Amino acid sequence: MNKLLTSIVLCTFITIALSGCGEKFQAKSEKEFEVSKAKIIKKLNNEEQVNLEKALRVIALESMRLKWNEPEKYKGKSFDKISFEMIDGLSYSSVVNLAEDLLQAHNKKEIAKVSGEIDTLEIQKKELVVNKQKLDIFKVTNLTITEDDFFGEKVPKLEIEYVYTGKQPLTGSVDVNVEVREISTKKVISAHMSRDGDGNNTLKPGDSMNDNDMLREAKTNNPEKWKNVKYPVTNAKLADFGLELNVYASSITTNGKTIALPKYSVEDVDAEIKKKKAELKELQDTKGTLDELELTNK
Repeated sequence: MNKLLTSIVLCTFITIALSGCGEKFQAKSEKEFEVSKAKIIKKLNNEEQVNLEKALRVIALESMRLKWNEPEKYKGKSFDKISFEMIDGLSYSSVVNLAEDLLQAHNKKEIAKVSGEIDTLEIQKKELVVNKQKLDIFKVTNLTITEDDFFGEKVPKLEIEYVYTGKQPLTGSVDVNVEVREISTKKVISAHMSRDGDGNNTLKPGDSMNDNDMLREAKTNNPEKWKNVKYPVTNAKLADFGLELNVYASSITTNGKTIALPKYSVEDVDAEIKKKKAELKELQDTKGTLDELELTNK
């Protein structure tokens, strides 16, 4: 037998010997598990001992997941029992490999889950943009600020005139939202919703409507801007008072069909998409190894 062949045979023998003679977990019971674990730990260095503890915790978490997700299959079995069945007869290296396989499988599922959530959010965003365009049917044409009595207090009152800008007559009811915000903070200081018409009401292109809103908080927050106002203020510019107005349809019901804006905005959806994409990148950068886990005492 030449030297090369001898070396190959010797290497093969050593590999078989190491893999066949390694200590294995005996986990038919908790006592057997503890005894076999102690034997295995004696042959491990500090780093391997840490990896084993990480691996066992990963497997314990997997046993919990299995019992929660498949209660009928694991009925009557404790978390420990499920864990013992998973590692019984396995060596240290096999337990580590099993734990990393579980981590990688979980990571793959999380990537698919988060990717699906991003796709759903993108669809929601598109639908929101389309509906917002359909509901963009009003244009403010005139603003007047008068002074009114509010429980014995003189406060500014904003009178709003707006027109229907749709190209086709609209039969049905419309929920109209009025929001007044501070320009500097974007804080809503006054808001209300009113319903225009009922199921038989018809808006024609160019039809004018009126609404009003009390600006009590605006005056309280910035009294200097209202100190010398002479009422009525016709063709009022709210920017002169540090304010901005938004008048929009939040819901249209016509022929039994309703188009409505959800409570969240495009900006809210964009923020959630950004958050989910960051989460996805973190998952994609994860290799699913025990080295990436931090061992704690909890």
